[in-house]
Formats: sequence, structure tokens, C-alpha cells
Amino acid sequence: MADIDPVALRVFVYNELLDRGMPPRITEIAVHFRVAPNEARRALAELRIGKTILVHPQSGEVWMAGPFSATETPYRVTLGHRQWWANCAWDMFGIATIARAMVRVDTHCTDCGDPMNLVCDPDVPPNDRGVVHFLVPARRWYENIGFT
Repeated sequence: MADIDPVALRVFVYNELLDRGMPPRITEIAVHFRVAPNEARRALAELRIGKTILVHPQSGEVWMAGPFSATETPYRVTLGHRQWWANCAWDMFGIATIARAMVRVDTHCTDCGDPMNLVCDPDVPPNDRGVVHFLVPARRWYENIGFT
């Protein structure tokens, strides 16, 4: 059984996210690293990079690779032809930083439902007036990250 280098795995996941807008599936990881799918699944589950890459509790596939979400969220981030989903309002700024480019965010006000379109520049703090409300205190985010 070959081991997958965790740093190489993390780099592969983020490169795929940046290029395709979605993380690689377990089968794609297995092909890339020339291992069996069960080894790829185990390598993902055993990543110990803080809480950067989290696997889905049922499927074992990449669920979140902060600041990216593998599933649709209210925060669609676009750069040219590429599109990503941010985990939360905070993470939409993180995607601009990782992409190292100005991105467009399409979302909505969680209070009134009005559409919101923002431009996030990785080099300039946001100057729009707005409020981000977190339902859960930061110290408790990872107790149920899917809800948070």
C-alpha cells in the first residue's frame, strides 16, 4: 500500500479547485497518485492540516477545502469562466486571495433576500458598507461545520 504525501494531496486538491471549480473526486485522486480508490479515501480522511480540507461524513469525498465548498452555497464566486462556491461570506474574500485576482460574488442579503453583487479585490479591503452576521460564535464553528 503506497502512501500519498499529504502536502502533495493538498496541492492537488487546491490546484483542481482553482482550475475546475470543484475538488477532485476520490477516483481522480486515485488515478493521479496511482493508488487504489480506498487508499485515496484513507489519505483524504487522514489529512491533518488543521481544518483546511474536510471530507463529507457519509461519502468521504472532499466537502470543503477552505475557503471553497464542494457544494452549492449562497456565495457564488466568479473569475472569468471559472466559478466556485464559498463556504460563507468570510470565505468569499478568501477565494479572491487564493485566486490572486479580483472576483465577482453573487449572493443575497440574508435579512431581506435582496440580491447582492460584490467585487472582491485581494489587495484592497472591502469599502462597501455591510454587515456579516454569524449565527454561531467562532469558537463553536467546527462543532457542526455543515450548519455554520
